Amino acid sequence: MSTVGSSIQQRKRLAEFRTAYAKLSTALKSVTSDTAKVHSCYLPPTAAEVTNLGLRIDGNTAAASFGCQDLERSFVRAMGAVRFCENNPLTEGCLPTNYPKAASGCFQNYSGSKAYVLDNSMIVFTDTKNNSLRLFAIDTNGRQGPNKWGQDIFPFSVKYTETKTVNGKVFVKAIDILPPNESGCTYATSKAARTTTRLMKESAGMKVESD
Repeated sequence: MSTVGSSIQQRKRLAEFRTAYAKLSTALKSVTSDTAKVHSCYLPPTAAEVTNLGLRIDGNTAAASFGCQDLERSFVRAMGAVRFCENNPLTEGCLPTNYPKAASGCFQNYSGSKAYVLDNSMIVFTDTKNNSLRLFAIDTNGRQGPNKWGQDIFPFSVKYTETKTVNGKVFVKAIDILPPNESGCTYATSKAARTTTRLMKESAGMKVESD
């Protein structure tokens, strides 16, 4: 019975993750299409992502943040945000006061972040106000439990996925939602936790190794 229960929970978690990721990706594509521009708010993809995802990287460029404010504003509206907490998500009610921190490195001070409650009760929140969508997370079932990293809370980053070099200058042609870079941050330590990368692979039917 324990094994059956665990399997049901895993399928439920994967279904919630798929729904959340589809909503994130669709919203970002919608903003890019509606504004007819690629906002300068992104991190570079990892070498493994370039290879494994077949990204069209004609040249590498640095991270950019000067377009993050405009992108975040449009993105959360496209996601269906109905509640905005941009000063202190804990006292403003978007996040429970006992909301769990990540294990180390990132997502350690929610009073210095921003959070948005969506029309389907999911919650999107940033690591810090300055990081914006370059490092954010989504709680796939909102204030309901378990509220644990790697179970219903998953980190993401906006990264560029296509570049073109013209006259020696690299232009970013496309951005998308990808797993965050793991350097310096530990999001979960429990055996039941799954990384964003792993669940993205499971969602795509790819073979995965144990976390």
